[in-house]
Amino acid sequence: MNWIGRFLLRLLGRNLGRSLLSVLLALLLAFAFGVLTVLRGIYEDLYQNVEVKADFTGGLSYARAQKIAQCGYVRDPYYEYVVQDGMIEMDNATIILTNRLDKRVNESVEWLEGWNADKAMNADEKVLVMYSTHAARFGFRLGDRVRVNESAWWTNLTAFGTDPLKPGETSLERRDSRRPFFQLVGIIQTENEQVTVFIPAEARMKLLFLVPKLNLDIAEYTLNDYHQAAEFDEYARGEIDKEVNVVRFHMDTSYADRIYKIHQLIETLYPLTIAAALLLGGILPGLTVLHASRQISVLRALGAKVGKCVGIYTLAQVLCALFGLVLGLVLVTVIQKPDLAAVLRPFAVYLAAHLAACAFGSGVFAWLCARKRVLEQLQAKE
Repeated sequence: MNWIGRFLLRLLGRNLGRSLLSVLLALLLAFAFGVLTVLRGIYEDLYQNVEVKADFTGGLSYARAQKIAQCGYVRDPYYEYVVQDGMIEMDNATIILTNRLDKRVNESVEWLEGWNADKAMNADEKVLVMYSTHAARFGFRLGDRVRVNESAWWTNLTAFGTDPLKPGETSLERRDSRRPFFQLVGIIQTENEQVTVFIPAEARMKLLFLVPKLNLDIAEYTLNDYHQAAEFDEYARGEIDKEVNVVRFHMDTSYADRIYKIHQLIETLYPLTIAAALLLGGILPGLTVLHASRQISVLRALGAKVGKCVGIYTLAQVLCALFGLVLGLVLVTVIQKPDLAAVLRPFAVYLAAHLAACAFGSGVFAWLCARKRVLEQLQAKE
């Protein structure tokens, strides 16, 4: 090891307080930068993925609900209508017309071959989904045909006595000839007693005796772009003004507004924080070097050239900064547990920029001290 290496080790060891101060400074700046970077990533993801729901309740017509779904402002429509006075196999049951099973059902579903939730709830065929306890009561299996009718089916089918049964015709034969059978394509697995069946809203034309006009209880959408909330609000209110029913429209953007404001604040502070950190990372190590001007004077008096003096004191500060930076960024990673792939690049860029600022700042101050005349340096006070 040449004299430069030995002197560098002694410099770091003898001035342990200053070295630790330089390390601590770099650690704190790196930790602050790292935490802000992680928060920036979190709120950027939240901002980009924030969902704003728009709900229509009170009887929006199915045709208008489909028109709104195609307007370009929204996605993932959800429709729901609960049929009144519905019956399954002579028993009262809750019949729900919908287009999405996942909004109502959390349990696993056993499907008939060739069917799934999306296909079943968007088909215009006579299909339905029911709970396993309900199916077991009647002995239904996948693929079976299930009778669907209204509670007042007898009165409706006999036209209030004006359409009596034909000779040899039974009431059930009359019902089965005029009321639809739906194929059971999905069974929801549950141990609880459930008498709810799900029928696709697109099959509404097969249930005109129950639902002569489909006015939805709920129509829910997700906004494509949070920034289009005001435009969609105006569009939606224009559409419901055309409805005969009193339709209520609700869209709450308060959560998205908060996320957006925080995101904007972080985006504003982020470059300012980096600039301040790099400024401190360059000036404070330089001041540390300036505080050691008497040592530089001794080194110069012993015959060391200006370049070597600058190199030694600059390298000392860079090594302290490197140790502190690595420690600070590792500390952020352990505490915040960010996605390493997302923070690796900004961490590496900041580390390089901070080391460059530190080298520049300490190098400039070391050069200013080393270029003075030797006699002036020996008389200088720390």
